[in-house]
Amino acid sequence: MKPIKVYDSQGQELASFSLEERNKAFEYAEQMEEMGIEVTLKEPSLPETLIASLGASEMDTGRLRREIDEEIESHGTDCCSTTKTLQ
Repeated sequence: MKPIKVYDSQGQELASFSLEERNKAFEYAEQMEEMGIEVTLKEPSLPETLIASLGASEMDTGRLRREIDEEIESHGTDCCSTTKTLQ
């Protein structure tokens, strides 16, 4: 399984890499962008890597990914961008 994937702007997978090839994936994405091809690099989060190593199905991994996205979205955009004034 090669969990790190590079997609073009239409969502077509261009390449995939193993976790050990992470640097190679970034180099590939950089080369594509230098050629004028917009790409998105997607790699599994730490929780996704953990459940995959424990034998989770693709459906379970997808559910985890959605739950993580929902949790992040539930915090809104201003929770981490507030500027605090020190007095």
